[in-house]
Amino acid sequence: MAPTVKEHHAQRRQALLDAAKESLLNPTIRSVNFEAVGPRAGLRRNSVYLYFPSENHLALELADDVLPGYQEQLVAAMKRHREPREQITGFAKVVTASDARLAHEVLRNLENRDRTPEIASKVKEYYLELSRPLVEPLKLLKLTDPDNTAVLLFAMLSATQDIADKVIDAKAAIRRALAVVDAFIPKG
Repeated sequence: MAPTVKEHHAQRRQALLDAAKESLLNPTIRSVNFEAVGPRAGLRRNSVYLYFPSENHLALELADDVLPGYQEQLVAAMKRHREPREQITGFAKVVTASDARLAHEVLRNLENRDRTPEIASKVKEYYLELSRPLVEPLKLLKLTDPDNTAVLLFAMLSATQDIADKVIDAKAAIRRALAVVDAFIPKG
């Protein structure tokens, strides 16, 4: 039986989101634009507008599709540990892992878009949400300003993904980032 119009529309939207993921991970593209995404999803560029009114809308929906699962991975890694220091290290290992690259590319793509108030607000919201699991362990370690420290720590770890293999070897970048985290966290 053929899909209903609503099911067909949902399938096309998902195909466009999947194509956007592929585009972000393709080193020659690394962006979400209709020119790259449409053909990958089997659509002409102009047809993409039937599903997303703008590239920004596609990028935002992609973030809403990818980032909640990434956050679940971060929280799960922290829950495997009881001590705050180990929780933070577990978080750091997920952020710097190679399979976290898509989430980082989604964030980087949003940061590099035209900074409309909506995009700027969503980028801030995503950074706060993704760094939130760090706040409680930082409080338990009695670090000052745990909210902002969490965001800065997450941003530093995220940057490891972007710099790896461009300037220094990926494994060396991850080792150094984890060493910085280890040196930063008070031993208790």
